[in-house]
Parts: sequence; C-alpha cells; structure tokens
Amino acid sequence: MARRDRGDRLGATPGAGQPGPAGAGHRDRDGQRRRPGIGRGGGDVDRRRALQPGRDGADPGAGVRTRPHHRAGGGPVTGQQVSPYVGAAAVVTADDVAAYYEGATFYSPADGNASKASLIDWVASLIDDTGPVVLHRPAALPADALSAAICVIGSGSALADLPPSGDEFSGAVRELEQHVGGRMGAVYPLAAATVSAMAPLAAAADLGVPLLDCDGMGRTFALVHHTAMHLGGISTGPLVMRGATGESVLIEAPDPARADALARPSVEVLGGWAAFAGYPGPIGALTRAALPGTVSRLINVGRLLMEPGEADVVVGRLSAITGTRRIGRGRIVELEHLSRPTDFTVPAHPSSVIIDESGGAILRLELRSEVVAVFSDGALTAAAPDLVCLFDVDRGRLSPLDSLQPGDLVDVLVTPADGVWYSPEALAMVGPASHGIPLDHPRKR
Repeated sequence: MARRDRGDRLGATPGAGQPGPAGAGHRDRDGQRRRPGIGRGGGDVDRRRALQPGRDGADPGAGVRTRPHHRAGGGPVTGQQVSPYVGAAAVVTADDVAAYYEGATFYSPADGNASKASLIDWVASLIDDTGPVVLHRPAALPADALSAAICVIGSGSALADLPPSGDEFSGAVRELEQHVGGRMGAVYPLAAATVSAMAPLAAAADLGVPLLDCDGMGRTFALVHHTAMHLGGISTGPLVMRGATGESVLIEAPDPARADALARPSVEVLGGWAAFAGYPGPIGALTRAALPGTVSRLINVGRLLMEPGEADVVVGRLSAITGTRRIGRGRIVELEHLSRPTDFTVPAHPSSVIIDESGGAILRLELRSEVVAVFSDGALTAAAPDLVCLFDVDRGRLSPLDSLQPGDLVDVLVTPADGVWYSPEALAMVGPASHGIPLDHPRKR
C-alpha cells in the first residue's frame, strides 16, 4: 500500500521552570560536562531498577529477568538486568532505545520503518554521550516549573529523506523558551508513539532535563490539538516548528484548530517535516490533564515485541499488559484505494482492506492515516479512538499499513485508548464521525 503522509498525531511566568539538578553524565546548557552519577531527581540513579510500587507510582512487577538485548548497529548486550513487562523504567539508557522504538511503533502501527535504524542509532549515540535520561511523573517535579510537548510534525517519508541534523528538537525548545521568557524544566511527548516518542527523548538528552512520563494522546492522532491537554483546558501555543534547514516558524493563534491550519503549510515549506515544541506551561497542570505512564510503558511493550514467539503467545502477552484483544484472524483478499482525499475533519486518502476471517466472517478495515473502523459482516466492531493494528502471523511481527499485500495472514488486534478519549467531547473530536463514518462508537451502544 502506498505510504500515507500525515501530520503527527499528530500563562508562563518569566523565570519559572528552571531545570532541576544536573543528570547523570549530562552537560549543562553552557556545554560543561556534569559530574557522572548524579541523578536529576536527587541522589544516584540506579540504571537497572524499575520504579517501585507505592513509591514511584508504578504498577507492581513480576521480578527482574536477565536476557540478551540488542541495539541497532551493534551486537547483543548480554547479562543486562531489565525491568519486567509490567512496571516502569526509572531511566532510559542507550540500551533501552531499540525497545523504546518498538513500543512506540505499536502505538502508531500505520507507519513503516524507513528511518528506523538511523533514528535508533542517533538517539542511542546521543544518550551514550550525555548519559541516561531520567523519567519523572509530573507530580514528582515542582508544580511551577515549565514544560513543553515535543513531536515530529509532517511526513514520515520526508523525515527519512531529510533526516535530522541533531539539534532541531532542542533548538525548537530553546526558541520557545525565549518567547515565553522561562526555561523548560522538563519535556514530554505530544504523542508517545512512532518517531514522535523519539523526539522528546533526544531533546531531553540534549538539553539535560528530565523526560516526563506522560503524553497528550497515548497513541497518535492527526491534529496537534487532539490532545488530553486541550481537553483539560491547556493552550496549544505558542508553538515553534524548526526544520532540518535551521529555519523555524512561530505560531500564536487563540483557536487551536487555526494553529493546526497554519502549521500544515508551514511544514511543507520547512521540508516536509519539522520539530514541534508547544503547550508551554507549568508541570503542575499536567498532573490533571496529561495521560500518565505512557512513556515508560513503551520500553515494556517494546521488549515484549522483540522477544520471538508464536502469534498467539505475543497476543496473549499484549493482552495482559495493554488490554489488546483479537477481533479475528484471516487472509487479506483485497486492497481498495481512493485517489481523492476526504473533506472531513482529518485529512487523509481513504483506503479499505478486506480480510476473509478464518471463522467465516468478512472483515472490512477502513483506513485513513490509520485504521479508523473495523466492520465484521457489516457491523461496526471497533473504531477510532480504538487503536487497531495488524499482526503478521507468518512473520511474527506487526504489519505497517504501507506493507500489506493480498494473501497476508494477519491478526486484527484492537487496543483500547485511554478512557478520556471516550467522552462525548473527545469522540466528537477523534471518533468515527471525524473520519466520515456517521456511526456511533461501539462503546456508546
């Protein structure tokens, strides 16, 4: 299937939001090397421990296991202690980046992997140089410190053709700081999925600030104001977009939909993709508005997907930690495409995938920039904001939508979005009707 380009699913007080104590092995903003071993959260950081239940807000784990771990561009790192699937990592190290990327891919399965190796190698090398990035829940940091949401906005294929030079994301944050008159004490993903999850990790390492264990979407949506922060009353802007050419655009618009409308043509001028920094504001506001724990879970899900196993085993593991369920298994029998874009809220080129399910049903998947609806014998079974992905049964891996072929044997998997997305206001924004499907979401029936 053809690649679908898309936007990523995409009152500050001057002087507030000073960065916390220096992190392990990081440089200060003047470029001086910090003393290694000093954690940004205070005290030494144990790179191997999981967040402790009751103390760090993580779910209890099943113990620590030892197994081989792989990084792009290198051999296995054996004997490394890793946290269990259920729980959260206290830091992200260079050795975690590959699993982090795989987990991010699960929460945005529409994208291919054209820039996978280069992105993993870039971010891992950056963390190798600066030291591990510390994760904090928003409640663990000063409420009046400033933070910003980071993502990649624009086309994934453009990012592969014009890769980042390295400072686009930290540069966008610095420009945003100049505009709001205060330093950012932390950054977090606008969407903890796909390459937009990698961007704030790189920015945190480069800036020497913590990465907040939260995001605005819990998956990806098409527009920059389709976030839990927007639903919680936090302003989208001002926002900065910085391109790979070093040029940048500042947008201030009181209407968030208008900000998105201004951003899209600007991205094209900047080269097809841009580093986004927006939603500047106090960290304390995120404790009520952002989605918690969505960054640390990426590593756990990624480790699961990197372990070999039969499809039934992998789906069972995913079900245990993400709530994923299988709608059906069958072979793709037809791919349908429309050459014209939709004229609905979310711009996209509609496509459909027809699957002959092994139990006798016919599954029809409606695609925009993601799978937005699944019909089983004509009945709506799942729909946005549900996260729908396809798992290649024969190859034992997720199937990006741009790789599907007739004859592929796939499992159709559905993972529930965060509960905030099933409110009437949120469904009006990202539900089936926003994609031109005038039906109630199955949860409303």
